[in-house]
Amino acid sequence: MFEKNLHDLVRGIRTNKNNESKFIASCIEEIRNEIKTDNMSLKMHGIIKLVYLQMLGYDMSWANFTTIEVMSASKFTYKRVGYLAASQSFHENTDLLMLATNMIRKDLCSVNQYESSLALSGLSCFVNQELARDLSSDIMTLISSRRPFIRKKAILTMYKVLLKFPDALRPAFPRIKEKLDDPDPGVQCASVNVICELARKNPKNYISLAPVLFKMLNSSSNNWMLIKVIKLFGSLMPEEPRLCKKLVEPLTQIIHNTNAMSLL
Repeated sequence: MFEKNLHDLVRGIRTNKNNESKFIASCIEEIRNEIKTDNMSLKMHGIIKLVYLQMLGYDMSWANFTTIEVMSASKFTYKRVGYLAASQSFHENTDLLMLATNMIRKDLCSVNQYESSLALSGLSCFVNQELARDLSSDIMTLISSRRPFIRKKAILTMYKVLLKFPDALRPAFPRIKEKLDDPDPGVQCASVNVICELARKNPKNYISLAPVLFKMLNSSSNNWMLIKVIKLFGSLMPEEPRLCKKLVEPLTQIIHNTNAMSLL
């Protein structure tokens, strides 16, 4: 059995303030021994302690391979710790990410919605060009998931993918556009947010969305989404001056009727 769990580690750091570095060094040595074992529970407990130590400024990149091992665990509670560690310590230049492609794809395509959600959340933190290229089609499939919170996460993760692999925009955009009419307001918000960010770079490509956005401007009661729609129109108007006249009435109505200072 491992000698210290996370609670023991935190308690030990607090009680060894005068000799903190020495105490942490002994804990790291213990963790090195834990992650060398074949026991996945020990590996998981070692990784969660490293996650905490990294927040204190200690490097945990030497345990990247074990992090991937824990990410691939069949037990969800272990897998969750692995993705947490990866989200915190991996970056686009992490060499071992190429070993995780098939494992992340398996989680994305899992029948367990929580595993799919976990993979989307983690991927958004450490996606690089290779992962974006290889996994973009799997994420596009999840945009049409029957579960609203998966659709929302997939749309937001797709934006991170597009930043690394712009070639995915052409096949992904029709699916993102389709979700502007999604029955779930969270999915609608995610779509508006992504399109708003994309339009900042090339607004001309999104003028065709004006009728849908105009409908949302007149029908939505979600202040956050209205802010994003108005910002989006702000990007589109220089490309299509006729929008200015069209927007006078709905914007006047919002100014007169809203109590939200953020909209004013």
